[in-house]
Amino acid sequence: MRACARRPGIAAAIAAALFFCIGPAWSQGARIPTDAVDAFHAALKKKDTAAALSLLDRDLVVFEFGVIDPTVQAYAFQHLPFDIDVAAVSKWDIESRHVGGEGDIRWVLTSYHVTGRQADGSPIDQVTLETMILKRSSGLFRIAHMHWSTNDAKFQAMAQPAARAKGTPAPK
Repeated sequence: MRACARRPGIAAAIAAALFFCIGPAWSQGARIPTDAVDAFHAALKKKDTAAALSLLDRDLVVFEFGVIDPTVQAYAFQHLPFDIDVAAVSKWDIESRHVGGEGDIRWVLTSYHVTGRQADGSPIDQVTLETMILKRSSGLFRIAHMHWSTNDAKFQAMAQPAARAKGTPAPK
């Protein structure tokens, strides 16, 4: 397992495989939509790939910084490792939150002030906007859609998978 800890992509792949093989019995969720969103952020902060994936609906679609991850598998391989790395070195303070919807579909809109330091020491100080749409299944809410954006153009550009693959340095 130590090799997986050093390679977040491998850990994400293993967790995604477990998520899809074991199915709903392994899936987590929350009875209250905001609890699911907060649990997802807590899992990212703890670098708990399995817990983060367990809070996602199988029909997940992610819009993140101008890129679409059309499936939970695509998110697990493209953006989740980056999201975990950022969450681990940053603090997300809620500036505002609005909740709505009815029945089995709910939404949570949150504005965060995100601060911290990238692994290379460069500062993180930005506003991040988040839209989460949650779907209730078997009495528990799971995240079916995420949309993240930021007011920091350099960070947004660096968050692109192609930029990370090319080794684009963190924003200064």
